[in-house]
Amino acid sequence: MKLSILILAAGNSSRLGYPKQLIEFEGKTLIERITETALIVSDNILIILGGNSELIIPKLERFSDTISTIFNPDWQQGMGTSIRIGTEKLAEKSGAILILLSDQPFISTVLLQNMTQIFEKSSNPIVSCLYNQQLGVPMLFDKSVFPELIKLSGDRGAKSFLHLYKDNISTIDFPEGIIDIDTFKDVEKLKKH
Repeated sequence: MKLSILILAAGNSSRLGYPKQLIEFEGKTLIERITETALIVSDNILIILGGNSELIIPKLERFSDTISTIFNPDWQQGMGTSIRIGTEKLAEKSGAILILLSDQPFISTVLLQNMTQIFEKSSNPIVSCLYNQQLGVPMLFDKSVFPELIKLSGDRGAKSFLHLYKDNISTIDFPEGIIDIDTFKDVEKLKKH
């Protein structure tokens, strides 16, 4: 299985007031952390940029030989547009796509490796993280689900079609998945963690 990773980093952090992708945690920005983690699991990584891309690109320069970036001209319409653009770009050369957010600081290589192992052992086309009693990203999609991802638009993420697959989703517990960075309070909490 050719696994590709799609990192969503196009939001402009409007609630926070500055790019959350550039928040430092344990000596690295969040965008650097997620990129390093992803590179251990796959050699085909695409990062979708949008708001603040000119500030984020310099942090990705050291990865330029090993990752690809693409600018989403519709980033202001929401996450669905980034998933659609990324899937269209990766679909042809991918057996599965793992979708990550740049603002979940506790995504680990072990979590992503466990997700791929579950995917390989199961006949289910989707592996989702489970936190706060809900399905959420990271999520891994088999190529049979790509047409659904390509239909996404606006702020509609993959959760909008998961009901179609409700009996065919494998899950993995990721309690720290609930920690993402949207506000200044979230940043403060992260720094205390």
